[in-house]
Parts: sequence; structure tokens; C-alpha cells
Amino acid sequence: MNKNWIRKTRIDKNISQFKMAKALGITSQKLSAWELDKETPSSDELLQIYHFFDQPNLFFQKKGISLKKKTFNRNANIPKKKGVQNEVLEKFYNSHKYPQITTDKNMKAVMLFSGIGGMSLGFHLAGYNVVGHVEYNKSANKIYSLNFPESYSLGLDIKKVTDEQLDLFKKEQGEITVLAGGPPCQGFSLAGKRNVFDPRNELFKEFARFAKILKPKVIVLENVKMLLTMQTKDGGLVRDYLSEEFRKSGYELIYKDINAKEFGIPQSRERVLFIGLRSDLIKKHNLLFPESTHSNSSSNLFNQNLSPLNTFRNATRDLEQLESGEYSMSDPWHFAVHHPEHVIKMLRDVPEGKSAHENKDEKLRPTSGYNTTYKRIKWDEPSSTISTNFSMISGSRNVHPKNTRSLTIREAMRCQTFPDYFKLTGSLGEIRKGIGNAVPPKLAEFLANYIKTNLLGGKNNQP
Repeated sequence: MNKNWIRKTRIDKNISQFKMAKALGITSQKLSAWELDKETPSSDELLQIYHFFDQPNLFFQKKGISLKKKTFNRNANIPKKKGVQNEVLEKFYNSHKYPQITTDKNMKAVMLFSGIGGMSLGFHLAGYNVVGHVEYNKSANKIYSLNFPESYSLGLDIKKVTDEQLDLFKKEQGEITVLAGGPPCQGFSLAGKRNVFDPRNELFKEFARFAKILKPKVIVLENVKMLLTMQTKDGGLVRDYLSEEFRKSGYELIYKDINAKEFGIPQSRERVLFIGLRSDLIKKHNLLFPESTHSNSSSNLFNQNLSPLNTFRNATRDLEQLESGEYSMSDPWHFAVHHPEHVIKMLRDVPEGKSAHENKDEKLRPTSGYNTTYKRIKWDEPSSTISTNFSMISGSRNVHPKNTRSLTIREAMRCQTFPDYFKLTGSLGEIRKGIGNAVPPKLAEFLANYIKTNLLGGKNNQP
């Protein structure tokens, strides 16, 4: 008997794995193990499987499972192209409220290029009082304002925020503890070929201007790892340019390329972090970079203090198993994009960690792309980088380990470590863009606590 006969029969009958498992009274994980030939059903279980395939509707009726396929319906309270209906969101967020966080009024943070608020949430969870922000994108600002209504918007365009405005803000707020953000870097180049008139090239200088006027104790910059090799129009390295600009503003900078997975984030996300300390504080505190807290099992043999990497399974294990076009009955942000049947056919039998480009049957291979596209991520490893196109099944490592679909908004948020109570609004495209561009809140929280305890001598906000 073909080892995949259970899966093939289930798919032929157009039954989702989630529904079959529920009808049989077993977990989706157990059914998946049978389908992947990792476990063998007992004789009684086999008999039950045969009876199920013979009369699935009878099993569904006994378990009270709807026979209708969960797909998009514009007349129901489910996701639409432009967003999710208000009544669904209201019900969900009423049962997922923000926790009470004790913040220190004297630990004040200002966020530049704040996006939807990943960095802000991390610092808030660490006990900082996020008092102000700057963000150009209006859609991101709407999400930010929903979650941080008390944060004062200094403006949309950072270049239009005047020195006088910053002076007044500083007088009103008092000493700022941390100034953090991630300026866009597209104006610079890997090989020196760049548009010298690109206005984004000046955004780092604006960050330095804010630092010079607000005089925070610490500055934090987060950006893509490629920034370390990017060049200015004069052929120098951007990282050296940054260090010099902030030195002029009164700060010493250190930097390090990191991977978020090494700090407990269930996602492989390579970035560069700059941490700067105000010059008058250098003699009082050691400006050192935090060490990794997590690693894979082989590395742990050399350092027993490191925890195992967080995985996609850990981040999403409690979410409903969905196939293409299906949606959760309880979570408005957990719904699967409907993919074309020819794409589903290409990916249906692709195992986790593999790409449809590797299919033995050439007819089932995509006609374009690379081995990183149309590729499933692995259950027991961190997810791939959550980019702005995580819902595109043809993107880089965007396919669910088991279900034949791209990642849902909720799964992407979980991999980014946004809690379920974090509120979203706007079009689905803008929401996905905001999630993909965000700093993982748990990474920001780790940095915030590190700064507090190691650079400023305070107490950690962790329980």
C-alpha cells in the first residue's frame, strides 16, 4: 500500500486535514504523522480511517462539523480585501486586551521611523514610557496610534520637524532615556552605484540631529545587515559615516550584525544593530554589546547557558490548521490566501524544508524563480525572514510546513513576536507591509532591558 494513501485519499475527497482530524477525534499532528509515514495507525485506527473515507459526512455530523468549506464570503464576518469587519475585530479584541504594564515615568523613549510600533512595544513591555514618535507612512501611523495613543506624534516627515519643535518637546518631557529607530537605507548602495540625490540618504543625518538636540542617554539604530557593506557616494562605508555623524552629535557608537533567532525570536532575521552612549556617560558605563541567548543544539554543547532556538511550531502550535482559502472561526487575522489550483498541485507533496523546484516531475516545477521560492519552512526551526510579501506563496520560503498555502497574518505576527492583543487596521496590503518592516517586539524588549541593566544600571522589567 502506498505510504501516502491517507493523504492522497483525503485530498481527492477535498477534506482538510484539520476537519479530518477533528472528525476522527485525534490531533492534526497525529494525522500529519500518519500521512508523512512517521507513525503507523493501529488496526483499530485503520478501520476507523476506512469507515471515515467511506462516509465522511456521517462523521462530520456526529462531531457537529460544518460541511461547508471555509472560504471568503463578502456577506459574512470574515476578512475582506480591504480589511476585516469592525464587529469581528471588536469581539476579538474584547477578549484579547492589553495587559497592565508598570512603566517608569523617568525612563522615556522616543521612536523615529516607528512603523506600526514593534520597537515601541518592546520598550513599553520593558517598562519604558514611550513619549513620542515620527513616522511618514499614514497607514502605519494609524496602527501605531491604535496601540500607543499616548505617544506624541512629532510629525510625519522627519525633515520637517524643526529644531524649535524639538527644543520645546525636550523642555516639556525632560531628559530622554532612549532614542531608537531604523532609518530607510535604500539610498545607499552595496557597490557605490547609487542616486546621490535620493532624499533617504539624509535620514541618518536627521536621526543624528534629533540626538544632538534631545540629548538622550542612549541611541539604538536597527537596519538591514547589508548596511555594513554599503557605501557612500565618496566610496566610504556607511557604518563609518554613521559613527562619525553621531560622534559629532556627542555619542560613541558600537555595532554588530545579529540574527534575531539568537535572541529567542522564532524567525531567522539578520540585522545590524548600532548602540550609542552619550559621551559624558562613557566613563561611567561600559559600552558593550549583548551576547546571544539562544542557539542550535550543536552550539549548545559548547555553551550550556544558551537556550534552544525558538521554532515556528512553538509560535503557532495553538492556531487552527488551514488550507488555501480557509479562515479561522475565532481569529480574524488567521486566514489563508486562496491560491491557484496549479500552484497547489505543484506544492501538495513537497515535504517541509523543500521547494517545488526540486520536484522529480518536471511538469510540477515552477517555470521561474529559485530554490528558495515555492519552498516550505520547517516546523522545528525558526521561520524564514518575515518580509512584506509573506502572503505570496511564490516568495522566498513562505509556504507553511504542512498546509499548502502561504503564511497567514497571524502566523507572521507570531513569528515577529507581536502579541495577539496588538491591534491592526487598514488594508491587508498595508498591514502586511507594516508587519514585515517591523522590529520584533521581543527583540526590542530584550535590548531595552539590556540597556536598562547594563548601560544605565537600572532594574530589569522581566518577571
